[in-house]
Amino acid sequence: MSAPSGQPKSVATEAQDYDATYYQSYGGIEQPYEWDSPHWRTFFTMVAERLQAVTNPSSVLDVGCARGLLVQAFCGQGVNAYGIDVSRHAIESAHPDVAERLAVGSAEEIAGSWDLITCMEVLEHMAPSHAERAIDSMCAASDRIVLSSTPSHFDDPTHINVRAPEAWAASFAERGYFRRTDVDLSFLAPWAVLFERADVSMRDLVYRYERYAYPMRVEVLEKRAALLDANRKISELGEVGSESAGQSREHQSRLDEVIAANLDLRHKLLTSRDHAIGAEAEAGEWRRRHERAVAELDETRGHLHRALTSKTWRVGRTIAYPLAKLRERHR
Repeated sequence: MSAPSGQPKSVATEAQDYDATYYQSYGGIEQPYEWDSPHWRTFFTMVAERLQAVTNPSSVLDVGCARGLLVQAFCGQGVNAYGIDVSRHAIESAHPDVAERLAVGSAEEIAGSWDLITCMEVLEHMAPSHAERAIDSMCAASDRIVLSSTPSHFDDPTHINVRAPEAWAASFAERGYFRRTDVDLSFLAPWAVLFERADVSMRDLVYRYERYAYPMRVEVLEKRAALLDANRKISELGEVGSESAGQSREHQSRLDEVIAANLDLRHKLLTSRDHAIGAEAEAGEWRRRHERAVAELDETRGHLHRALTSKTWRVGRTIAYPLAKLRERHR
Protein backbone atom coordinates (compact mmCIF):
# COMPACT_ATOMS: atom_id res chain seq x y z
CA MET A 1 0.00 0.00 0.00
CA SER A 2 1.47 3.33 -1.04
CA ALA A 3 1.56 6.44 1.13
CA PRO A 4 -1.33 8.93 0.74
CA SER A 5 -0.79 11.68 -1.80
CA GLY A 6 1.33 14.52 -0.40
CA GLN A 7 2.68 12.37 2.45
CA PRO A 8 6.39 11.43 2.58
CA LYS A 9 7.21 7.80 1.91
CA SER A 10 8.36 5.66 4.81
CA VAL A 11 12.09 4.92 4.77
CA ALA A 12 13.26 1.51 5.89
CA THR A 13 16.43 -0.50 5.48
CA GLU A 14 16.54 -4.03 4.11
CA ALA A 15 18.58 -7.11 4.92
CA GLN A 16 20.73 -6.75 1.80
CA ASP A 17 21.88 -3.34 3.03
CA TYR A 18 24.10 -5.22 5.51
CA ASP A 19 26.24 -7.27 3.15
CA ALA A 20 30.02 -7.72 2.98
CA THR A 21 30.52 -4.12 1.87
CA TYR A 22 28.77 -2.83 4.98
CA TYR A 23 31.17 -4.68 7.26
CA GLN A 24 34.31 -3.39 5.57
CA SER A 25 36.04 -0.97 7.99
CA TYR A 26 33.04 -1.34 10.32
CA GLY A 27 32.98 1.31 13.01
CA GLY A 28 35.84 3.17 11.33
CA ILE A 29 38.27 0.46 12.47
CA GLU A 30 40.71 -0.91 9.90
CA GLN A 31 40.71 -4.37 11.47
CA PRO A 32 38.05 -6.71 10.02
CA TYR A 33 34.86 -6.98 12.03
CA GLU A 34 35.38 -10.54 13.20
CA TRP A 35 36.30 -12.49 16.31
CA ASP A 36 39.89 -13.08 15.19
CA SER A 37 40.60 -9.32 15.10
CA PRO A 38 42.38 -8.36 18.36
CA HIS A 39 40.57 -5.01 18.62
CA TRP A 40 37.05 -6.41 18.36
CA ARG A 41 37.75 -9.51 20.43
CA THR A 42 39.18 -7.38 23.25
CA PHE A 43 36.30 -4.91 23.12
CA PHE A 44 33.47 -7.45 23.20
CA THR A 45 35.19 -9.55 25.84
CA MET A 46 35.37 -6.45 28.05
CA VAL A 47 31.70 -5.63 27.41
CA ALA A 48 30.58 -9.18 28.23
CA GLU A 49 32.63 -9.26 31.43
CA ARG A 50 31.23 -5.92 32.63
CA LEU A 51 27.62 -6.74 31.75
CA GLN A 52 27.90 -10.08 33.46
CA ALA A 53 29.27 -8.39 36.57
CA VAL A 54 26.41 -5.86 36.56
CA THR A 55 23.47 -8.10 35.68
CA ASN A 56 24.68 -11.69 36.29
CA PRO A 57 22.33 -13.08 33.60
CA SER A 58 21.49 -16.75 33.21
CA SER A 59 20.49 -16.31 29.56
CA VAL A 60 21.15 -13.53 27.04
CA LEU A 61 19.71 -12.71 23.64
CA ASP A 62 21.67 -10.22 21.54
CA VAL A 63 19.19 -8.53 19.18
CA GLY A 64 20.92 -7.36 16.00
CA CYS A 65 23.92 -9.54 16.80
CA ALA A 66 25.67 -9.06 13.41
CA ARG A 67 28.43 -11.71 13.31
CA GLY A 68 27.82 -12.71 16.92
CA LEU A 69 30.92 -11.25 18.55
CA LEU A 70 29.11 -10.32 21.79
CA VAL A 71 27.41 -13.73 21.87
CA GLN A 72 30.78 -15.42 21.52
CA ALA A 73 32.22 -13.24 24.28
CA PHE A 74 29.33 -14.12 26.62
CA CYS A 75 29.80 -17.81 25.88
CA GLY A 76 33.44 -17.40 26.80
CA GLN A 77 32.23 -16.22 30.23
CA GLY A 78 30.03 -19.30 30.60
CA VAL A 79 26.77 -17.49 29.85
CA ASN A 80 24.05 -19.17 27.78
CA ALA A 81 23.88 -16.61 24.96
CA TYR A 82 22.24 -16.47 21.53
CA GLY A 83 21.78 -13.87 18.82
CA ILE A 84 19.48 -12.87 15.95
CA ASP A 85 20.03 -10.52 13.01
CA VAL A 86 18.18 -9.67 9.79
CA SER A 87 21.39 -9.99 7.72
CA ARG A 88 21.88 -13.48 6.38
CA HIS A 89 25.37 -12.47 5.28
CA ALA A 90 26.29 -11.56 8.87
CA ILE A 91 24.95 -14.82 10.28
CA GLU A 92 26.62 -16.98 7.63
CA SER A 93 29.99 -15.21 8.04
CA ALA A 94 30.09 -15.72 11.81
CA HIS A 95 32.90 -17.61 13.53
CA PRO A 96 32.34 -21.41 13.47
CA ASP A 97 32.49 -21.60 17.27
CA VAL A 98 29.34 -19.49 17.62
CA ALA A 99 27.50 -20.15 14.34
CA GLU A 100 24.99 -22.61 15.84
CA ARG A 101 23.90 -20.00 18.38
CA LEU A 102 22.95 -17.42 15.76
CA ALA A 103 19.87 -17.19 13.57
CA VAL A 104 18.34 -14.91 10.97
CA GLY A 105 15.50 -13.12 12.71
CA SER A 106 13.74 -9.80 13.27
CA ALA A 107 13.85 -7.66 16.39
CA GLU A 108 10.08 -7.28 15.98
CA GLU A 109 9.49 -11.00 16.51
CA ILE A 110 11.46 -12.27 19.49
CA ALA A 111 10.67 -15.74 20.70
CA GLY A 112 11.08 -17.09 24.21
CA SER A 113 11.95 -15.48 27.51
CA TRP A 114 15.36 -14.12 28.38
CA ASP A 115 17.06 -13.00 31.57
CA LEU A 116 18.76 -10.17 29.64
CA ILE A 117 18.35 -8.73 26.15
CA THR A 118 21.08 -6.61 24.58
CA CYS A 119 20.32 -4.32 21.65
CA MET A 120 23.39 -2.40 20.63
CA GLU A 121 23.33 0.15 17.78
CA VAL A 122 20.28 -1.42 16.15
CA LEU A 123 17.14 0.72 16.56
CA GLU A 124 18.62 3.66 14.62
CA HIS A 125 18.67 1.34 11.59
CA MET A 126 14.92 0.72 11.79
CA ALA A 127 11.99 2.84 10.64
CA PRO A 128 10.27 4.53 13.63
CA SER A 129 7.22 2.27 13.56
CA HIS A 130 9.42 -0.83 13.28
CA ALA A 131 11.60 0.37 16.16
CA GLU A 132 8.53 0.77 18.39
CA ARG A 133 7.42 -2.78 17.56
CA ALA A 134 10.96 -3.97 18.36
CA ILE A 135 10.74 -2.29 21.77
CA ASP A 136 7.37 -4.04 22.35
CA SER A 137 8.91 -7.34 21.38
CA MET A 138 11.94 -6.92 23.65
CA CYS A 139 9.82 -5.81 26.62
CA ALA A 140 7.61 -8.86 26.17
CA ALA A 141 10.65 -11.17 26.23
CA SER A 142 12.70 -9.77 29.13
CA ASP A 143 12.52 -7.58 32.23
CA ARG A 144 16.02 -6.18 31.59
CA ILE A 145 17.22 -4.62 28.37
CA VAL A 146 20.58 -3.04 27.57
CA LEU A 147 20.05 -0.42 24.89
CA SER A 148 22.71 1.52 23.02
CA SER A 149 21.67 3.72 20.09
CA THR A 150 23.82 6.56 18.80
CA PRO A 151 22.23 10.02 19.11
CA SER A 152 24.55 11.77 16.67
CA HIS A 153 26.01 9.48 14.00
CA PHE A 154 24.22 10.61 10.84
CA ASP A 155 26.97 9.72 8.36
CA ASP A 156 25.89 6.10 7.99
CA PRO A 157 23.16 5.99 5.29
CA THR A 158 21.44 3.13 7.15
CA HIS A 159 20.95 5.33 10.24
CA ILE A 160 17.41 6.34 9.34
CA ASN A 161 16.04 6.70 12.87
CA VAL A 162 18.64 8.50 14.99
CA ARG A 163 17.00 9.73 18.20
CA ALA A 164 18.17 11.38 21.41
CA PRO A 165 18.58 9.14 24.48
CA GLU A 166 15.63 10.77 26.25
CA ALA A 167 13.35 9.81 23.36
CA TRP A 168 14.24 6.14 23.75
CA ALA A 169 13.92 6.42 27.54
CA ALA A 170 10.42 7.87 27.13
CA SER A 171 9.42 4.99 24.85
CA PHE A 172 10.57 2.45 27.43
CA ALA A 173 8.90 4.40 30.26
CA GLU A 174 5.57 4.07 28.43
CA ARG A 175 5.98 0.32 28.84
CA GLY A 176 6.97 0.45 32.52
CA TYR A 177 10.74 0.24 31.98
CA PHE A 178 13.06 2.77 33.60
CA ARG A 179 16.79 3.49 33.67
CA ARG A 180 18.81 1.75 36.33
CA THR A 181 20.43 4.93 37.63
CA ASP A 182 22.83 2.93 39.78
CA VAL A 183 24.38 1.25 36.74
CA ASP A 184 26.92 3.09 34.58
CA LEU A 185 27.33 1.63 31.10
CA SER A 186 29.61 4.33 29.74
CA PHE A 187 32.25 1.63 29.17
CA LEU A 188 29.99 0.53 26.32
CA ALA A 189 28.95 3.97 25.03
CA PRO A 190 28.06 7.32 26.66
CA TRP A 191 24.40 6.77 25.70
CA ALA A 192 24.13 3.11 26.74
CA VAL A 193 21.37 2.39 29.29
CA LEU A 194 20.14 -0.57 31.30
CA PHE A 195 16.33 -0.42 31.30
CA GLU A 196 14.48 -2.55 33.84
CA ARG A 197 10.82 -3.27 34.39
CA ALA A 198 9.84 -1.60 37.66
CA ASP A 199 6.60 -0.87 39.49
CA VAL A 200 7.64 2.34 41.24
CA SER A 201 5.68 5.24 42.65
CA MET A 202 5.98 8.70 41.16
CA ARG A 203 7.81 9.85 44.30
CA ASP A 204 10.38 7.06 44.11
CA LEU A 205 10.86 7.60 40.41
CA VAL A 206 11.48 11.34 40.83
CA TYR A 207 13.80 10.64 43.76
CA ARG A 208 15.78 8.13 41.70
CA TYR A 209 16.24 10.43 38.71
CA GLU A 210 17.07 13.48 40.83
CA ARG A 211 19.69 11.53 42.74
CA TYR A 212 21.12 10.51 39.37
CA ALA A 213 20.97 13.97 37.80
CA TYR A 214 22.12 16.20 40.68
CA PRO A 215 25.79 15.06 40.81
CA MET A 216 26.07 15.57 37.06
CA ARG A 217 24.63 19.09 37.33
CA VAL A 218 27.16 19.89 40.05
CA GLU A 219 29.98 18.44 37.97
CA VAL A 220 28.92 20.46 34.94
CA LEU A 221 28.80 23.68 36.97
CA GLU A 222 32.20 22.99 38.51
CA LYS A 223 33.71 22.27 35.10
CA ARG A 224 32.15 25.40 33.65
CA ALA A 225 33.60 27.46 36.52
CA ALA A 226 37.00 25.84 36.02
CA LEU A 227 36.80 26.49 32.29
CA LEU A 228 35.87 30.13 32.87
CA ASP A 229 38.72 30.54 35.36
CA ALA A 230 41.15 28.92 32.93
CA ASN A 231 39.93 31.23 30.17
CA ARG A 232 40.53 34.28 32.37
CA LYS A 233 44.02 33.11 33.23
CA ILE A 234 44.74 32.55 29.57
CA SER A 235 43.58 36.13 28.91
CA GLU A 236 45.86 37.43 31.66
CA LEU A 237 48.76 35.46 30.28
CA GLY A 238 47.92 36.88 26.87
CA GLU A 239 48.18 40.43 28.25
CA VAL A 240 51.46 39.64 29.98
CA GLY A 241 52.60 38.04 26.79
CA SER A 242 51.72 41.21 24.87
CA GLU A 243 53.79 43.30 27.28
CA SER A 244 56.63 40.84 27.07
CA ALA A 245 56.34 40.89 23.31
CA GLY A 246 56.62 44.71 23.36
CA GLN A 247 59.70 44.53 25.56
CA SER A 248 61.14 41.84 23.36
CA ARG A 249 60.64 44.05 20.31
CA GLU A 250 62.45 46.93 22.09
CA HIS A 251 65.31 44.63 23.07
CA GLN A 252 65.47 43.27 19.55
CA SER A 253 65.57 46.80 18.11
CA ARG A 254 68.41 47.74 20.47
CA LEU A 255 70.23 44.52 19.62
CA ASP A 256 69.86 45.28 15.92
CA GLU A 257 71.38 48.75 16.53
CA VAL A 258 74.31 47.26 18.45
CA ILE A 259 74.88 44.68 15.72
CA ALA A 260 74.82 47.43 13.04
CA ALA A 261 77.29 49.57 15.02
CA ASN A 262 79.53 46.57 15.53
CA LEU A 263 79.49 45.84 11.81
CA ASP A 264 80.39 49.48 11.05
CA LEU A 265 83.30 49.40 13.51
CA ARG A 266 84.46 46.13 12.02
CA HIS A 267 84.42 47.72 8.56
CA LYS A 268 86.43 50.69 9.78
CA LEU A 269 88.89 48.41 11.55
CA LEU A 270 89.42 46.37 8.41
CA THR A 271 89.87 49.56 6.36
CA SER A 272 92.41 50.93 8.87
CA ARG A 273 94.23 47.64 8.87
CA ASP A 274 94.43 47.75 5.07
CA HIS A 275 95.84 51.30 5.27
CA ALA A 276 98.32 50.24 7.94
CA ILE A 277 99.45 47.30 5.83
CA GLY A 278 99.93 49.67 2.87
CA ALA A 279 101.88 52.18 5.01
CA GLU A 280 104.00 49.40 6.44
CA ALA A 281 104.79 48.17 2.95
CA GLU A 282 105.77 51.73 1.91
CA ALA A 283 107.93 52.17 5.01
CA GLY A 284 109.61 48.86 4.25
CA GLU A 285 110.45 50.11 0.74
CA TRP A 286 112.01 53.28 2.18
CA ARG A 287 113.97 51.20 4.67
CA ARG A 288 115.33 49.08 1.85
CA ARG A 289 116.30 52.21 -0.13
CA HIS A 290 118.02 53.69 2.93
CA GLU A 291 119.91 50.47 3.50
CA ARG A 292 121.09 50.48 -0.16
CA ALA A 293 122.18 54.15 0.14
CA VAL A 294 124.12 53.45 3.33
CA ALA A 295 125.75 50.46 1.68
CA GLU A 296 126.74 52.58 -1.32
CA LEU A 297 128.12 55.30 0.98
CA ASP A 298 130.16 52.77 2.90
CA GLU A 299 131.45 51.36 -0.36
CA THR A 300 132.45 54.86 -1.56
CA ARG A 301 134.21 55.61 1.71
CA GLY A 302 136.08 52.40 1.36
CA HIS A 303 137.22 53.30 -2.12
CA LEU A 304 138.26 56.80 -0.94
CA HIS A 305 140.17 55.45 2.01
CA ARG A 306 142.02 52.97 -0.12
CA ALA A 307 142.86 55.71 -2.60
CA LEU A 308 144.17 58.10 0.08
CA THR A 309 146.28 55.46 1.67
CA SER A 310 147.70 54.11 -1.58
CA LYS A 311 151.41 54.76 -2.64
CA THR A 312 150.38 56.34 -5.92
CA TRP A 313 148.29 58.93 -4.18
CA ARG A 314 151.19 59.84 -1.79
CA VAL A 315 153.74 60.28 -4.65
CA GLY A 316 151.40 62.42 -6.62
CA ARG A 317 150.67 64.53 -3.58
CA THR A 318 154.48 65.13 -3.04
CA ILE A 319 154.91 66.40 -6.60
CA ALA A 320 151.70 68.35 -6.85
CA TYR A 321 152.09 70.27 -3.57
CA PRO A 322 155.21 72.40 -4.56
CA LEU A 323 153.67 73.13 -7.96
CA ALA A 324 150.59 74.46 -6.27
CA LYS A 325 152.75 76.72 -4.10
CA LEU A 326 154.67 78.12 -7.15
CA ARG A 327 151.38 78.92 -8.86
CA GLU A 328 150.21 80.86 -5.84
CA ARG A 329 153.45 82.88 -5.77
CA HIS A 330 153.40 83.61 -9.47
CA ARG A 331 149.86 84.93 -9.21
